[in-house]
Amino acid sequence: MDRVFNNFQYTIELGLKNQMPIESKLILLGQIHYAMERQDLTIKEVEALENLLGIGLKNYQKEMEYAVFGEIDE
Repeated sequence: MDRVFNNFQYTIELGLKNQMPIESKLILLGQIHYAMERQDLTIKEVEALENLLGIGLKNYQKEMEYAVFGEIDE
């Protein structure tokens, strides 16, 4: 798991240094959560990566509902 975490951490740090656009951050966020589903990352590691990235699913709840269900629950 450390290798996967370290790879994401490196990508995030390099991306932030090079002014990574929000669209790239969102794609990366999806990859991070997919890695968690595969059990390549723990929840705590995901939280740490989200903090480093500066965004997380808690900031994009509505968008996640659209992506998963095709609509939002109002």
